[in-house]
Amino acid sequence: MLGVGVTVLAGGCGSETGADDGASSGGTSGTSGGDGTSGGDGTSGGGDGTSGGASGSSGASGGTSSGSSGASGGTSSGSSGTSGDLPDVQFVYDPPPRDASLTPDSACAQASAEATLQPLDMFVMVDRSISMQSGGSGNGDCNVTGTANSSRWCRSIRALRAYFNSPEAAGNAAALQFFGPNNQCNGDYYDQSVVPGGDTGYRDLPSTSFDTALNNAAPDQYTPLEGAVRGLIQFTARPANRRPGRQTIGVLITDADTGTLQCRTGGETVNQNIARLRDLLQAHFEATGIRTYVVGMTGASFTHLETLAQGGNAPLHNRNVGGITNACGNDQNTCRHWNVGDGNNNALAEAMKLIQGSAVACTYQMPTTDAGIIDPNKVSVEYEQNGAPPALQLQRVQNAAACVTNGWYYDDNANPTTIRLCPDQCTVVQADANAKIRVLLGCLGG
Repeated sequence: MLGVGVTVLAGGCGSETGADDGASSGGTSGTSGGDGTSGGDGTSGGGDGTSGGASGSSGASGGTSSGSSGASGGTSSGSSGTSGDLPDVQFVYDPPPRDASLTPDSACAQASAEATLQPLDMFVMVDRSISMQSGGSGNGDCNVTGTANSSRWCRSIRALRAYFNSPEAAGNAAALQFFGPNNQCNGDYYDQSVVPGGDTGYRDLPSTSFDTALNNAAPDQYTPLEGAVRGLIQFTARPANRRPGRQTIGVLITDADTGTLQCRTGGETVNQNIARLRDLLQAHFEATGIRTYVVGMTGASFTHLETLAQGGNAPLHNRNVGGITNACGNDQNTCRHWNVGDGNNNALAEAMKLIQGSAVACTYQMPTTDAGIIDPNKVSVEYEQNGAPPALQLQRVQNAAACVTNGWYYDDNANPTTIRLCPDQCTVVQADANAKIRVLLGCLGG
């Protein structure tokens, strides 16, 4: 849901003396302890509108002690001017009382704009175990630009190539790795990418630079799912792979029949192993806010993949969504994993596009204002259901681990660059085609 409307309101910013010399402030502040009559009648008009639309404020206050500025008794008759930087947005300055709570009416600058959603960095981990040969001939391998062979492997790599080269992927970036060879259960080897290669970095999309790696790999060996999960966590957790102003996610693609998994320890059952991997993904999300999306193909145990997707905090989606029917392989009406069957009809490419949309729809760039320096502790976020009042004020929490039903949090409390909705609120917003998110900005000194 990429059309979330965002309103940004900044309060308590800028000077309290009015706009500029082109528009009178409606009288000077009341004298100390006097009768407040020096506030003027607040009728000055604000000029011809070229000064940015300053209002005729600071009317008589009734003589408050210590000579504080009078309340805005004057009427605003100056029309607002236009801003050269944002020609489609009007800014209106009306200084609120310093002790007033931050509300839309007390904001010193108001802008309405479409959501500025973050571009995506994704680490894609693809299963190349022997079972991916199913449905095809020979060893199940093929060329990504050909049409021969219809194995799960061939359909998956062709779908990935289609997504990596698609116009819809523009602005995003990806890194790629396969799991199966080396059978490393601790995440070694899988915590690096084959494209672009190494411990860090992504390749900008769209790109054909993944083609060679997709062609050179072939399905063989085992299914070290734990190694894949650990490698995915280790790669995405590195600070260099969590780039400012972008959203990082992990994507795991597998046909894993979890009954044949490697990496189970001692007498650990399959259910115990999956629960342990779920807990690893949950801890990763709580520490970093990074979600993990799980995509299953025919042969996978979708009940177990749903458990992993729950740990990864992937958002809920419907059974039939976009161009995919039965996107929930566990026969539920909603789920968190993705079922693409045998990959026919480019279902995996469609799922990647839908994952892209769901990943960014609940993460917004930290707004800015020319009215002053934003105080992160004076920011409020509101949600309007169906784009109409009344607005629900959301609760700020310290991090993803502290999330509540109607919550939001910063990516970095000390120096925030993004506002992120908690998973439950994210699900609500994604299900609301007309959702609006309103951000009220308080400023230092306000």
